[in-house]
Amino acid sequence: MKTIKDLISKIRIKINDSSSFEFSDDELLSYIHAGITQLEMLLLSNRVKFNITMLQTQSNICPVPDDLLEIYKVIINDNTIPLKEEYSNSFGYFILNNNIMLPENNALIYYIKEYERYGIDDEINMSASYIDYLYLYTVIKALSRLEFNMDKEEKELLQLSNMIIKTTLSKYGSYTLKRDNEFAL
Repeated sequence: MKTIKDLISKIRIKINDSSSFEFSDDELLSYIHAGITQLEMLLLSNRVKFNITMLQTQSNICPVPDDLLEIYKVIINDNTIPLKEEYSNSFGYFILNNNIMLPENNALIYYIKEYERYGIDDEINMSASYIDYLYLYTVIKALSRLEFNMDKEEKELLQLSNMIIKTTLSKYGSYTLKRDNEFAL
């Protein structure tokens, strides 16, 4: 699968809406974006390292990047600098007024970027297991809208969330998201 259009086509087959009668592309895309947000929250809450980028600053004040989800680490002079405790005189960095305040100049800031929000014609730049997650998440949301069964949706999304955590935290290779892994649609 290369593009969002391909993913939406695959979703339409699963939800039996090939003619776009029930769901517009925009509605399915909104479910995909909601799935990306949920995926980010799952990964962050389980301390999974993902989508890390680096920013180098010459000043001790750096604007917070628009795509920042969380600061992974700050390095100054080959030393990792801790987050400064609130109301403390401890040495460290902190965020104030949408700026990262650093104790010294010349820092490397490694941060976790949020995933891109895609347009219909965009190529997907994610691992296969995360694309599978978005596929299943969107299918669950779409089928739940048709059935109006919120209890079933909540249970299935919880199962899906547990599966993606097992996938990202697996030490023994890839754990594939498949229908036979305790997930039934």
